[in-house]
This record gives sequence, C-alpha cells and structure tokens, in this order.
Amino acid sequence: MAIDVSEARIVRLGMVEEELSAHEALTHSKNIIENMPNASVSYALIRNGNEHQATSFLNEEGGPDNPSRMIDMGRFTQRIDIPKVLYSGSSGINGSIQLSAMPRHFVLSQRATNNSSTEPLTLALTLSAEALSGLDQITWLDGERALKIEGENTPGWTFIIPETPGATAQIIVQDNGSLRFTNTYTAPQAGEHLKLPVLAIPANAGGEDQLQVWLNPGSAAQVEYKQLKLDGTESTGLENASWDPERGAFVVGLKNLSQAGAPGSQSWGDPNVHNWYNRHQLLIHNNTGSRVSIPIAFEGGNNAAFYIVGGSPLFRDTNGEPIGAPIQISKNWHEDPFWYHLYSQLEVEPGTKELEHTFAHSKWGEAFAAAHAQLSLIGWGKNQQWDESSLGAFGETITYDPDYTLGRAMVDDVRPFLVQSKNLWSWTGNVGGADFLVYGASPGENFAGHQLGRLRTHYQYTGPNLTKVLYAGISRDQKIEARITTQLGRTDDLVRAYYHLEYTFLEDVTYHRLALFQMAADRYGDNGFTRYAFGNESGVIFDQDVLNHGATGYASGTDRGIAIPGESPWVMLYNSQLTGGDLPEHLANIGFVIRDYHLQIGDESVTTPHINIVRTNNQQKSQMAFEVGLPYDSSNTVVPAGSVLKATVEYLVPPAQKSAYYGPSDHLAALPASSFEDTQMMLHLASGNDLEVETMTGSLVRTHPPEFEASQEDIALHFSLTGGLGYTPLTIRGLARPDGWRLERKNGETWETVDQSVHGNDYWQAYEASDSGRFHLIFNLKNQGTQEYRLLRN
Repeated sequence: MAIDVSEARIVRLGMVEEELSAHEALTHSKNIIENMPNASVSYALIRNGNEHQATSFLNEEGGPDNPSRMIDMGRFTQRIDIPKVLYSGSSGINGSIQLSAMPRHFVLSQRATNNSSTEPLTLALTLSAEALSGLDQITWLDGERALKIEGENTPGWTFIIPETPGATAQIIVQDNGSLRFTNTYTAPQAGEHLKLPVLAIPANAGGEDQLQVWLNPGSAAQVEYKQLKLDGTESTGLENASWDPERGAFVVGLKNLSQAGAPGSQSWGDPNVHNWYNRHQLLIHNNTGSRVSIPIAFEGGNNAAFYIVGGSPLFRDTNGEPIGAPIQISKNWHEDPFWYHLYSQLEVEPGTKELEHTFAHSKWGEAFAAAHAQLSLIGWGKNQQWDESSLGAFGETITYDPDYTLGRAMVDDVRPFLVQSKNLWSWTGNVGGADFLVYGASPGENFAGHQLGRLRTHYQYTGPNLTKVLYAGISRDQKIEARITTQLGRTDDLVRAYYHLEYTFLEDVTYHRLALFQMAADRYGDNGFTRYAFGNESGVIFDQDVLNHGATGYASGTDRGIAIPGESPWVMLYNSQLTGGDLPEHLANIGFVIRDYHLQIGDESVTTPHINIVRTNNQQKSQMAFEVGLPYDSSNTVVPAGSVLKATVEYLVPPAQKSAYYGPSDHLAALPASSFEDTQMMLHLASGNDLEVETMTGSLVRTHPPEFEASQEDIALHFSLTGGLGYTPLTIRGLARPDGWRLERKNGETWETVDQSVHGNDYWQAYEASDSGRFHLIFNLKNQGTQEYRLLRN
C-alpha cells in the first residue's frame, strides 16, 4: 500500500502476487506499489444524527507538518499513528489514527476520546475506489462484522471488525461499491477511549483455517505463557495471551526480571547478573486442521531486560537449542515508561507447539551479546526510522539514521565499549559519525541531494551472536544502486562492525564527489581528533596533525584516489582533545580496515583499495575524514554503466587509554599503555584480525567475518582458521535443520566441543532462511593462531 500521512489516507492498495525474497524486495522497483489500484479512505463521527468528518490530521504539537509517528518497524510489524485528528463541528472529541501492518494483514484503526457526553457515538470509516472495483461477490462471515469480497476470477479481500466490548460493529456495502465500517457505542463513558479497528486480509494470505485465526482468535488459536526462573523452573503460572484487535496479534506480556528472582537493579559488578536471562515458556495451540501462521507481540518494560539499551531475544526448543525463527526488536526509551515490542510470526502445525522465549541482555554465554533494534523516537522529537545496535547493555554502540531524519549522516552516534567515561558499566562519549554513498555530480552541487533514496531495511537477524541488517536504496538521480550489509558480533573486547558495500552503477555517472564509505561524516564530524593516519599491516604510511583549516572538500587532487597496497589497509583518527562534559569523547579513537575491495569499472578490474582524504568543518570544528573511493583521474571522472564496487570495511572504535578500559579482553590487556594512544593500536587490530581460512569440507563464502556453505555430508563443515581478535563471528549456511549440531576444535589428535556456555545451550544463534528452507548457525570463535574446526551432528 501507499499512504498519504497528511490525511491518513491509503492512496494505493493491492496484492503483491509476485513471490519475492527479502533480498529481491530490497531493490525491487517501487512501481510494484505505484501500479496498484487507487484507494481512498475517509473518517467520521456520528452523534445525534449528525456526521462530523475528520478534517485535520496533526502531529503531537498540533501542527500539520509530518504528522505521522513511527512506533514499530522491522521484519514483522510496521506501525505508525497520527496522534491528533480533529472533526468538523465537533470540538469536544479528539481522535487519532493508527495503521499496523504485518506480512499477511493490516489493521487501520480510528480512535476517539469521548467527552463528557454519554450519548451514543458511532465511529465510521469508508474505504472506496478502484481497489474494490470488480469485487461484486460478497460472502458474510460473522453477522455484519466480517465479509469476504471477491470477483468471479479476481482474488479479493476479507475485512473484519474485531469484536469490541460495548460496541456494535457493522459493515455496509454501499451502492457505489465502497465499504463503510462502523462501531456504535450506545453508552460511552466520559473520557472513554473508543476505537474502530478494521482488519484487512488479502486473498493470498492463506486458506480458510488461516482466516479463522483473525476471525475467531482464542478459539482457532491460543497462546499461553509463563515466566521461568533462570534455572528453568516455574516462576509464575500459565496465562492466556490477549488478542490485540488493533494489531491483529496475540500479546504476551513479558514479566519483569525481578519477578523471577533477579536483583531489582543493574548490579553489573555481580558476574551472575550479566547472564540472568528472562525466560518465558510458550504453548502455541493451533486448533485448526492445517498449518497456520500465528502473529505474536511480546511486550515488556525496561526491566524485561536489565537495561533497555540492550536486549536480544530468541526462540529456543525444549532442549534450549535456538530454532532460528526471527524476532523483531522495537523499543523506546524516550517515553515514560520505557518499552520493548518484540514481534514474530510463527507457522505452526495443528496441535500444540512448545517453545521458550529467551531474552538475553548483557551476555550470551561467556561473551557480551550483540543486538540491532529499531529505536522509536516518540517522546524525543523526531518520529521516523532510527536504528540502534548494541554490545552488552550499558549504552548504545552504533546508531543509524537511514532516512537522514536529522540531516547529518547515516551512521550517527557511536560509542566505545567497556570504557569508563563517567561510571563503570555506563554510557560512554560519542565519537560518531560516518556515512555511505556521498555523491555529487558537479562542483557547485549540494551533494546531500544525492544521498540514498527509496531506502529499505531488511532486519535479517538481530543477535545475540551476530547481527545482519541490510539497507538498500538508490541515489536520488536513479543512477547508483546501493546494498549495504551491517554486522556486529558478540565479543569481549571492542566495537568491531563489518560493512559489506555493494554499489552498482546503473547509468554512466559523471562525478565531482564520490565516496562509498566516509569516516567522519561531512555533517557529523565534530569529534576533536587531532591526528589522522593511514597504513597497512606493515606499518604507517601517513600520519599528520589535523590543521585548523576551517574548510570543506578535497584540498587537492592528490588527496583523491590514494592507493593503499599491501595487506590490511587501514585508516585512523586519533588523539581527541574533547575532554570535557559528563561523557568526555577523548577516551576512544576510530578507524577502519578495508578487508576486501573489488572494483569492476568498465573492462578494468581493480583490487587495490583506494581512499580519499577530505576536509570537514562541522560545528565549527576542523576535521579530516577518510573515504573509501575509486582510482582518480581528473581528466576522466566518469564511471561507466555496469560498473560494480564490492568492499568489506571493518569499522573499529578502540579505547584510547588503557587505564579507562575495564573489559576482559586478553589481547588488549597484553598491549602496552602507549599502544592505546597512537597508530600502534590500528596496526595491532589490522594485522591481528587478518584472517586466513582453508576449507576441507564445505565452501567458503566470505572471509571477514567467516561465512560458509555447509556440505550435506555427516561432517557439514571442516576448516582451519588463522588469526582473530576477540570473538570472531562464524556463520554456517545451508543446514537442513537447526538442532542437534556440535562445533568442535581439534586439540592434538582429538576433537573437543567448543563450549562457551554459562547456562546450558546459550552460546550460539540459529536463523531460518525462509527463501531456501535451510538454516544458518552462528557461533563466535575465540581463535588464536591456527586452529582446526568442524561441525557435525550429535
């Protein structure tokens, strides 16, 4: 669908009948939406025979600018609302609109807060236009509250008004083919919140049994749950999940950790607290005769995990093994009270399926958990997409502003890990930001006009061993298509994110400015670093002071297209002088290593990484920034159509003072204090994490971080790994099932199980790849030197 939020109107509505994988949908033409039939929606209130039309759709401040607020966004649920709706001639009633969409259905809800009057009040919503044309066969399903509308040879829709206490629902098929939905409250109470949810299900969402899940929730399907103590024994008795008619999902209320015996506060000095998972047993009952999809929303407050900046949920079977079903993480710490909204949609065979919902926060097994979540900004002042990734649960790690809501950069706040800025186990100073695709065609052009548009996000997996979130879009002149994969791994040392960049030039591109990754960003580079350097595994090639230049752009052509030959090329900004404030920013440096670089430009293949050095002057602070770029020739600034750049950037935020670092990392502890303060740190990180992989069984897909395709033999994977710092993420794809596997490391002539557990099977992650029907397993290897590993069935 396409929505005009200025009037809360659905303007395009149709079915996606072409089967697309998530990866295909990321870059699919938006014509799939624009070519859908027109639609129209209007809203009204009816009292004493008078109909009052909704005429004003306003933001929280009561203005018309950008009235929509993004509540939840991710793999399973997109939910927005228009917080203030006014009706003509009815000043005593305020309303709002909410749209909640899941993969198989959506719910459009009209809400109104009743004034002091107790007279009957009807909420009315009318849907009309081409989207319903030709659908003249009507089947009533449950009185006048639900109907199926279709054509003789045309798939249609099912519309349901969920049963609401105190209200009478009615759907009216009008002479012009439009549908009018009403909920009439005969005796509303003063101050009562009234609602009219309309649940819409396309014909291709499933069969008759699937329809019953929405039409008769509680009888066709049920979800029961109870909290477990850390040891798996019962904490509470079984409860029935409620049905939320405004989302079309069962709601599981996650209990607070303190209800399972955990401390009432974040006592991170106690090692046991880091692994105090919030565990809930789930019993999902499918009372129909066929496999159906059960939408579930898990809701919790701040204490559902110990601190809301972290939190990585996963489903496990009765043996405690991850099953691989994805879970969306949406959360908000700007509203009071803080909240988690965790979503999934499980396909369940007839009968009862027993699972565990395990919510990790600080650690998963012996190392700190990684997570990537959508962070709602409601209550802060900006209301569109914002993502937050975290290590542990002590502060945000890397944040993303994909749509440039703040107009600064795509990578915004970045904070070091396990560094004491003010207190132990707390937030640290911000050393962001960074950016992808910085592009301008001419010297006088505002390059910001060519940032990525049509941007889509695929939250493939959200932790706790490894995150994988893809951002894909196209430059605003439609010439460069981008696919950016972000990964953050469970570890014990420092912030280490991998960015896999893929840019395809759809047309000839003439450029004045072209950067494919930038650190720091033009509009987010006020960090106070006084030195900038680059080199490779063999040593430092360049190291200079940052001058007070007060300028922007490239100083000269010699700062463009700089080749860095050799192994593990790296760049670094260091020696920050921002020592003031509650969270001083001088306790971390930033840098990146180019782990892979392949440019096919016309007929030429380039594998030597190239960088640019550009001046920034953000917030009146002179800074130097590094860019991943192309070979540069001032006489030929055209990238021909069909060119492709693929690169992997390892983005690093090392601590700048050994005395401030309190983490358990062995390799950081072994470094002298002086290495934390200069380029010796980047030399160490670049060379120490230069991985070499040799496969004996299975095939290598990627080296940084290692990713394999499993064989179908008894030993699914056998490989050797050389190098590694912290915990190296390991992804094994193509497995027929997620359970019953054992990862082993060779010790002399014997094989030993890799076991990083603290409470049972709590050190790996699974993922069900729905497009292939296969599974991924993700581990983290604390590898030193050269070690041999294998994966086999128990």
